[in-house]
Amino acid sequence: MKGSNHPTYEDILALVAELVPDIPKPSEIIAEIETADKTLWLEGWCDGCIADMGFPPKGRGMLKEKLDYLREITPGFLQKRASDRGMIVEWSGFIPLKDKEHLYGVSWAVFAKKRRTRATAVE
Repeated sequence: MKGSNHPTYEDILALVAELVPDIPKPSEIIAEIETADKTLWLEGWCDGCIADMGFPPKGRGMLKEKLDYLREITPGFLQKRASDRGMIVEWSGFIPLKDKEHLYGVSWAVFAKKRRTRATAVE
């Protein structure tokens, strides 16, 4: 976005990721923006989120491995979050964050309400 009046998709996502608090409490590093039929879901990742995975604490190495792991699990993780809400994932991804005290990055998704099919409408 530097020197441009037209932010990229990635620029906008990085700004939106800032809505997730940079704290070491996995249950509180979530941000959600809802509309009538869609939800923007943002969920951060800190040491407490990956504590049982064998990684050292933040700042003590294996950053690439941690980020690779988080990117790898993001799609399935977000599918579960959407399913728990009776929704589907339309778009999703992972944003690594630099210079944060606690967060490694943010998994993001746009969830949409499941469309009712004729079969489910009749039931």
